[in-house]
Amino acid sequence: MRYPRRSFLRKAAVAALGFTIIPRHVLGRGFVPPSETLNHVIVGCGGISEMHSEPRMTGKNRIVGICDVDAQHMQKKFDRIKLAGGGTPMMAEDFREVIALPDADVVHVCTPPHWHGVIAAMAARRGKAVWCEKPLTRTIGEGIALSRVVQQTGVPFRVNTWFRLNRTNYYGVGPAREIKRVVASGVLGGPLTVRLAPVGGIQWKVNLWTGKPDLKPEPVPAHLNWDMYCGPSPLIPYHPHRCHGSFRGYWNFDQGGLGDMGQHFLDPVQYFLGKDNESPVTVECDAPPQDAMACGVWKTVTMTYKDGTRIILESELAERNPENPFLEGPNGKLFAGMRCSRPELLVKAAEFPLPEYQEDDFDVCAREKRPFGYGVNEAFRSSTLVNLAALCVRLGRKLNFKSDASGFIGDDQANHLHSPALRSNWSI
Repeated sequence: MRYPRRSFLRKAAVAALGFTIIPRHVLGRGFVPPSETLNHVIVGCGGISEMHSEPRMTGKNRIVGICDVDAQHMQKKFDRIKLAGGGTPMMAEDFREVIALPDADVVHVCTPPHWHGVIAAMAARRGKAVWCEKPLTRTIGEGIALSRVVQQTGVPFRVNTWFRLNRTNYYGVGPAREIKRVVASGVLGGPLTVRLAPVGGIQWKVNLWTGKPDLKPEPVPAHLNWDMYCGPSPLIPYHPHRCHGSFRGYWNFDQGGLGDMGQHFLDPVQYFLGKDNESPVTVECDAPPQDAMACGVWKTVTMTYKDGTRIILESELAERNPENPFLEGPNGKLFAGMRCSRPELLVKAAEFPLPEYQEDDFDVCAREKRPFGYGVNEAFRSSTLVNLAALCVRLGRKLNFKSDASGFIGDDQANHLHSPALRSNWSI
């Protein structure tokens, strides 16, 4: 019996489909089909990358590519992933190779901050979700450029800080949403002053992350591509103290303790104060003269918004007053543990609704291609707080800033550091 060709093809297709659809239980317990797997790329294999890679080696996650300009760092990461049963991800010295992988869903930017803008922007343009380490960028201009790219592409994006999210306790002061409610209720009056002093978990690490001036150049190790390490930042002579675990002490790559902890401390404060869409207009500091290359210490930094709201940073070197509150307004003061100088104000604030829940699972956002709890605009504004404080310390003078973050008023040197040119052919 002869079958018409069309009928034969239709029946053959059905038969093939029947052979390819296999019940999940046949494939074994724990099997995750590719359609449910989230594929990750890790760019930068230093210590901070562990919190990105460790939860994503098995199950519904897979690491498909890793990158580092230090071959030894990259090999250690590869071995760790393989040992954990996470397979054998692609290894590359050039991040462009791994973010170009067609099956990569999420790019984790775990490099020093001078690379954040370039890598995150390139990943976003390729349609990848981006999980970027803090601070967002090393300079304000890079933050503006990266924000524009992420908004244009619409990819899921987050910076690796979480203290503004939902029930997170802000360094012993209290849950983020409850502090936000107190401020939004208006019971403390205004303008408000926030003081970030060394209490609870707030430590600015000014002594830990200072650089060493006048270092003598040393030969570059064979396993390290120093030119690529410097990347979009100016190429400087190699010294082991200028990279890896101590890179934060150098202006080319970061901003000392401000760069390390600043966005953790300042992003929630920006959220509490309702300042996600504006920047301070003045910044002042108490700091000794700084080296041109090595970050130094500082005592205090004060940033003031146009409505008089102030954020005061006090390092471990500042004079301490244990009676100073975390948050203060004309009507009352708020201390650690949600203790208020006038408890009736907290009772009044509790009559107001809590802020809306914020999505705090980035893997879910990446899978479903929807926004994270806070976006690149909020991250840009809080990163700008870090950049402003660092620039003031670096230049050692009061700076007048435009609230839209576009530049400084009457200060050519500060404006140059606001948006310095990137080296070589790098761009955002």
